[in-house]
This record gives sequence, structure tokens and C-alpha cells, in this order.
Amino acid sequence: MNRRTLLRTTAAAGVALSLSGCLRRGDDEDALVVSDEEAGESEDGTFVVTVTISNPTDRAASGTLYVNSQLDDEALTRVREVSLEPHSTTTVRVEFDVQFRNMSSINWDTDLVED
Repeated sequence: MNRRTLLRTTAAAGVALSLSGCLRRGDDEDALVVSDEEAGESEDGTFVVTVTISNPTDRAASGTLYVNSQLDDEALTRVREVSLEPHSTTTVRVEFDVQFRNMSSINWDTDLVED
């Protein structure tokens, strides 16, 4: 292979690689991200989980938030639908009908599934 052919091939590959990122629509990326979550006692004295969800992408996105908890010996799950415009953030409060002060053990986690 001569030098001119090598340079031409290398230049064409470089242009193709640099454009590949610009031409992506980003639909395969997760748009919804849990940016913060905390649990505690609500004003009414019940157990509450507060979840902050962000959409840092250029497209609207929706999904389902699952808050799974093990409160003493009782497994409880709460489900919330979430829709966010591009570059926006929302906070979701999920309350459980269990008095916070009466619980001896609390375990919880969140799972966010995009539509």
C-alpha cells in the first residue's frame, strides 16, 4: 500500500468515527436517572421515601418508579409513573401507611424502569 492510499483511508475512517457520535439520536441511552434518594419520617409520622429523578437528555422520557421496602417483616412496594421533559428534574414522595416510630427494622431500595 502506498503512502497516499494509507493517508486517504485513515482520513476517511477518522471522519466516519467523528461523525458517528453526531449522528446518533440517543434513543438507546437511559434518559431517566435517579440523582438522589432518601428515607425518613413524614410530617404525619409515616415512613416516606423521597426520590429525585432527572432527565439530562434532549428528549422527553417516561418510566415507572418502584419503591420496594421491607418494614419490619412486611414487604411493601409502591409504584409511581414518571414523565419528564428534556433537561428537567422532579421529586417524587412515596409515603407508606406505616408509622415510622413503630418500626424496628427498615430496608428499602428504588428501581426506575424506562418505558
